[in-house]
Amino acid sequence: MAIKDIELMQHADGELDERVAVNVRAVIERDADARTKVESINEMTELVRGHLELSSDEIPDRRFDAMWREVGKAIDLEEPVGIWAKISAWFDRYRGHVITGAVSAGAVAALALVLRPGDRDDHGKTNPNVIDVQPAALRSAPVIEELETPGGNGTVLNFEDEDGHMTVIMVTPADTVEGI
Repeated sequence: MAIKDIELMQHADGELDERVAVNVRAVIERDADARTKVESINEMTELVRGHLELSSDEIPDRRFDAMWREVGKAIDLEEPVGIWAKISAWFDRYRGHVITGAVSAGAVAALALVLRPGDRDDHGKTNPNVIDVQPAALRSAPVIEELETPGGNGTVLNFEDEDGHMTVIMVTPADTVEGI
């Protein structure tokens, strides 16, 4: 089984998942050419790492410190300054949440308007099941003129004064003898 060079490089770098790596290791053990390629890749990796380490050792520490200070300044410049900049940065970070909330609120409002009970049915007639909701000060007072009370006597008294309307209902059993 021939193996591709890219798979050999990925194996040398440890980038293959375990199932594929087992197969590649089996091929490398049997194939001398593949084994030589992997050894060459490992040598080149060591050469590049060594060169980079030597190059970084040649740079004075003060130069690294200066580079890190510049990086720190660049990061600090990205921080929003002022209240409007902070609010704008917050909206930039949470824009999706704000838009989702606004769209959801709009959808709920639209559903409430569409599904609200109306005062007319499908044929244009007034619906008797609709409740007239008004503040008590704007409503006309109900007037009860008589009351049927089976097995008893009902008395209804309506009073009007400067405070408004009042209705008093008294019910007494029919077998009550007056004057006792």
